[in-house]
Amino acid sequence: MLNLEGFFIFLICALLAYGSFQLSRLAYGDNFAPLGIFLGINLISLSLYHLKLIQLNNLSFQAYSLIAVSLFSFFFGAILVSPSIILKGKCLPKRNLFCEKNSSKRGLISFFYFTAILATLGWILLLTNFLLGYSLKQIYALQSHFHSLPYIGYLNLLSILVAPSFLLISLARRGVTSVSFCFLLSAIFGLLLAGIKTYIVFSLVASFLVWSASRPGKVRLKHLFIIAIGVLVFMVIYNQFIDIYVSREVKRSIFPKAFSFFESPYIYTVGSWPAMSAVIQNPPEQPRRGFLTLHFLWKILGSGLKTIPPVPEVQPGVDIGIPRTFNVYSLIGGLYWDYGLLGSILGCFFLGFISTLFYILARKRSSWVLHLLSSVFTFGLFISFFSYYYRFNLLLLMLYVFVFGFSFQKISPLLSRAIRILLSSTPDKKLANDS
Repeated sequence: MLNLEGFFIFLICALLAYGSFQLSRLAYGDNFAPLGIFLGINLISLSLYHLKLIQLNNLSFQAYSLIAVSLFSFFFGAILVSPSIILKGKCLPKRNLFCEKNSSKRGLISFFYFTAILATLGWILLLTNFLLGYSLKQIYALQSHFHSLPYIGYLNLLSILVAPSFLLISLARRGVTSVSFCFLLSAIFGLLLAGIKTYIVFSLVASFLVWSASRPGKVRLKHLFIIAIGVLVFMVIYNQFIDIYVSREVKRSIFPKAFSFFESPYIYTVGSWPAMSAVIQNPPEQPRRGFLTLHFLWKILGSGLKTIPPVPEVQPGVDIGIPRTFNVYSLIGGLYWDYGLLGSILGCFFLGFISTLFYILARKRSSWVLHLLSSVFTFGLFISFFSYYYRFNLLLLMLYVFVFGFSFQKISPLLSRAIRILLSSTPDKKLANDS
């Protein structure tokens, strides 16, 4: 049950979270700059943990100390990018994307349709192959099947980028076309078929971050609350009707039986903190050194080039006080598991520096490619309360945006010129010139 001490810590963490968002708004004109996202979301998760709606294991003093020093390290890395913003009170100018003279939507439409077509092709191929051996009554087998075909699943992974790209197009055009909207629905359908809840959340949050950075000051904390409610509803529906074969037995819960469907989302939201505490006290053995932070490299060498044995996709579970183990330790805990105390401090410092650098460059240069890159990178901070997410899929999406985003920006003028030449040489126009 909730005690006075736990409620007091809940209030402190909640106030610190609110202060983090306000500091971000004062410095960058945006509540959801990387500084606000990392500090605010982690502190919200930590505050909810202290509500003790489910009696999970207590955090050790070392865990609290690690959280505090890691948050401060991120803060220091963020302000080091542009010290004048914090130290001298020089706020980042509010510049709406596509409303400035130096803004450009060049290549955006081509990038959107190219990505949406690839994503649609991906889920069509995967679903067709699934239906050759299964029926729709076996929908529970869809998730594992979607990841059984090599490389095709990565096409469907691109569906994550469709929603934030759609939002950018809508801002650029100041409207929505029926064709682009159909491709948006197609991408959402593909993500649902993939069966991974994080993919849907990734796409939704990346869109939210693009919107916030593109219209600084227009997106408020109430919008984050709406997003949180939407994610909660989605998780409850998914767990009740699709992910039905996962054991959800929970002990020491204060949720009434009629509201027991909230237990799983609550554990997902706060369970990484007692897991991190368990990792600090007794770190599980790693399959490879730097398992989380270098997982993309081990995956390329193992599953791709086959020069080393394949590495597991998930980390080992630890006891957090419920009947089943929990296998994510938050971003801070993941860095600690890889490299110890120094890993968490330096890792958070570099993430604060790099994420803020991406964000500031996107705002100053009014570049849709940089905005998209920044939103994908910042999602890793948004979900940092849950796990270390800077792994293969996120890095692959960033590489895709970088390569194809800037490529379409370069070739877009050539495509436009070719279309104009083609239109200017139609038979009707030639006939008019002859006459």
